[in-house]
Amino acid sequence: MCAPHAEVPALPQRRSLLAASLALPALISRAHAQDRPAQLLVGFTPGGNIDLAARMAAPFFAKYLGHPVIVVNRPGAGGMIMLNELAAAAPDGRTAALVSFPALVTALFDNTPRYTVDSFAYVGLLTDEPYTIFVGPNSPYRTLPELVEAARAQPETVTMAGAGVGSAPHLALMQLERAAGVRFTWVPTPGAGQAMQLVQGGHVAGSISTVSLTVRAHIQGALRVLALMSENRWDRAPDLPTTGEGGWKLEAGSARGFALPAATPAPIIQRWEDAVRQTAQDPEFKALTDRDYLILRYMDRATMTAFVQREHAAYGAIWRSTPWKQS
Repeated sequence: MCAPHAEVPALPQRRSLLAASLALPALISRAHAQDRPAQLLVGFTPGGNIDLAARMAAPFFAKYLGHPVIVVNRPGAGGMIMLNELAAAAPDGRTAALVSFPALVTALFDNTPRYTVDSFAYVGLLTDEPYTIFVGPNSPYRTLPELVEAARAQPETVTMAGAGVGSAPHLALMQLERAAGVRFTWVPTPGAGQAMQLVQGGHVAGSISTVSLTVRAHIQGALRVLALMSENRWDRAPDLPTTGEGGWKLEAGSARGFALPAATPAPIIQRWEDAVRQTAQDPEFKALTDRDYLILRYMDRATMTAFVQREHAAYGAIWRSTPWKQS
């Protein structure tokens, strides 16, 4: 009679299979979390300069973060509605925003936002552009002095459109008003795109916005840029005069960077900071910015944070001496 064959115990293998089956849902959940899109909030309507910059950067962020990044517009109150939402968002790296300056800090003085300058982790500045003063293609004003003289002849009848009262374009116009001793009428819009439509349709005399939104349209004849609000002419559009050449040495523009809720964990902040840096250095992204007249000015997290603090202090001093909105 043959001896029975010895059997290898199956218990360890069963335990391994059980452990793997228990771990599988966690792995699937983690994979789903990694694929979950991040929202990149924009405080203005589609079609404006800030929205266009966000949509240009979003695919590169997706590339370097390893998950989709979707631009979500939250217009209203000169960007304050979006900033309130960002300050209250979960600090999980899935809600970020393209924030603009000086708008983020000016709202702290002329409004009652639900955020402070310390409500955010600033992960990198990406662009900084001078403003342009522009009119429609069929406007009677061919130079900035002509526009200013019209406002001098008929105070508060020459209309200029742009984001709300106290927004960066409005403050830029106030600089011109003080320097030239004239008064325009400001027509608030949800964003730069709507202001441009009003100008092109002849509904207002002009507007103020960044070079990335206006210079291409100027070259194409869709509008007429009267001046750059910059000390020097820009080599990408050397035919455009500066406000200084018209007799008013003014500088104004819009800087844009990215922010997360302040409580976001350091490793997530670092990933976003790396993504902004890698985007700024990406040759393909640089080619797009050159094509669309977007001026890169990269700052890392520490440098951007210091920049924000300086902006906050500077506009606080201006507000205390000459408020730009009546209380």
